Amino acid sequence: MPGIDFRELRRRTSIAEVLGLLRFETSKHQGAHLRGTCPIHEAAHKRKDDFSVNVATNCFRCFSCGKYGNQLDLWVLTQHLPLHSAAIDLCDRLGIEIPWRR
Repeated sequence: MPGIDFRELRRRTSIAEVLGLLRFETSKHQGAHLRGTCPIHEAAHKRKDDFSVNVATNCFRCFSCGKYGNQLDLWVLTQHLPLHSAAIDLCDRLGIEIPWRR
């Protein structure tokens, strides 16, 4: 299986694009910071502000389930795929070339 340059993939994509694919709805917005319901966990009582995103740094954190990371981590967690498969899937959905390692 050929390797993917994950650093390059993170450079080419943004967490805002991933949130768009997930149809994330913002409950609060202040500058580069967004808040909303966590797209990762399925809680019986979803809070509308448990999930925090910084679109400037491409980072997220959920204060309910404790998950955090970057845009690729978010895609892995929401699609329930291994990293390699999730990276290929994300590239396909965004219509970008897969950054294969040389």
